[in-house]
Amino acid sequence: MPRLGFASEIVEPADDIRAAVEWSIENDLRVVELSGFHYWPDLLSAEDVDWMVQRARAHDVVYTIHFPVRAAPSAHHTERWNGYLHQMKETVKLADQISAPVIVFHPGVIDCPGIERERATEVLRKDAMENLLRHLRKVEPLARATGTIICLENLHQRAGDVVRSYKHLVEIVDALDSPNIRLTLDTGHAHIHDGIPDAIAAFGDRLHHLQVHDATNGRDHQEIGTGEITPEFYADIIENEKVPLVVIETSARRGGVPALLRSRDFLKEHFGDSLT
Repeated sequence: MPRLGFASEIVEPADDIRAAVEWSIENDLRVVELSGFHYWPDLLSAEDVDWMVQRARAHDVVYTIHFPVRAAPSAHHTERWNGYLHQMKETVKLADQISAPVIVFHPGVIDCPGIERERATEVLRKDAMENLLRHLRKVEPLARATGTIICLENLHQRAGDVVRSYKHLVEIVDALDSPNIRLTLDTGHAHIHDGIPDAIAAFGDRLHHLQVHDATNGRDHQEIGTGEITPEFYADIIENEKVPLVVIETSARRGGVPALLRSRDFLKEHFGDSLT
């Protein structure tokens, strides 16, 4: 059955992974997704990594890592592209050190010098897609060697984004043709834009990781059970064990830890033994 966890930034201080891990143990949410608002290879000391490994072994904690959400891995500028590639490789190495099976990865925005991303042409977007594919092709051998699965997440698919449809995400995964490049379904992002049912249908067996939160009137990362997304939208994924990990991604700014705990209780009450 899938294991249930949470995004570490919800537990303050957001840059203190030890606080999030201890909280996870105390509150029986033993999947900790390292926040995408930090670049963890620079933030964690060797002592922190050793401590995380020891706590994971002692308390059956699983880690995942969210690559920085503001990264632009499809950047047109060579130096920036190389910088994000270096960061991604270091993140894969960290995942190996802490036995994190998944890295969540945003395809990002079009990053072209002198061009406002919202005004980028379709030609520039396609060039950015090629840059993104080059990035992932460089990282994939390391991910394969370490047993790490990189999961591309569906975003808002707005003007300026590299990925503008579920089809684009599927094309990336299929082009790479690797068991170590899969997809994350973010329920809030999907609900606001092209819909959760269409995402599930498009992703098929490429889906490997689920992020859950609620949304109302176009605002996402809300407490689960308070908005427009009912569990029936993603019940098949959980009940039929189509992903190994489910991460609650409510917001520290929209209810914080109390909303996270209520979301945990809501999901466990709804899914019972289908979630652990």
